Amino acid sequence: MSHREGSSPEDQFHIDPKEILSQYSVEWVSLKRSYDELKKQLLTIQAELTGLDKKLQSGSISEKEHIRLYQEKWSESTQLIQVKREVEARLYEIQREIRAANKQLKQMEIERERRERIEQEKSHAMIEWMSLKQGFDLVEARRAEINAESDKIEFERRSGKISDEKYRQNRVDQIRQLAELRTVESDVKRRLAELLEIIRG
Repeated sequence: MSHREGSSPEDQFHIDPKEILSQYSVEWVSLKRSYDELKKQLLTIQAELTGLDKKLQSGSISEKEHIRLYQEKWSESTQLIQVKREVEARLYEIQREIRAANKQLKQMEIERERRERIEQEKSHAMIEWMSLKQGFDLVEARRAEINAESDKIEFERRSGKISDEKYRQNRVDQIRQLAELRTVESDVKRRLAELLEIIRG
């Protein structure tokens, strides 16, 4: 025995379900044709046996001849029935295996569609993530601008360039803008986390 013989036999003998269907379809057609032909032959023999009975009744053949011919036909019929049963057994077996292969193919198709759907969701999530990331960067940039403006008006207030009233108005407006940015930032962060989870799969 070689060292390879005991390793991964399932890979060595794996057969694609599509190949099974193709292989069995040829055998199925051939066996079904044989099965139909056997049924016809059995019906013919049955008719011949009935004909022998009628000939015996009419006296056109002797009882001895009737028995001999009847036994010949009966023997032929028995052989055909045995072959028919073997063909039936194989047809049932193929039918089971074809159905099993079809079931596996269906599962493979479902899995393929599932993978395609996941990949599509990941692709869409990546596009949305990149778009939101740009928006998140803009939020950060806007916060930096507001903070810079806050420092500026603070300096102007201390240097007496703007009144306290004007300073308070500007500060209230800046605080409101920062609060809005925090809300947007929170929503964007949450969505970015959701998208990242989808992308990582």
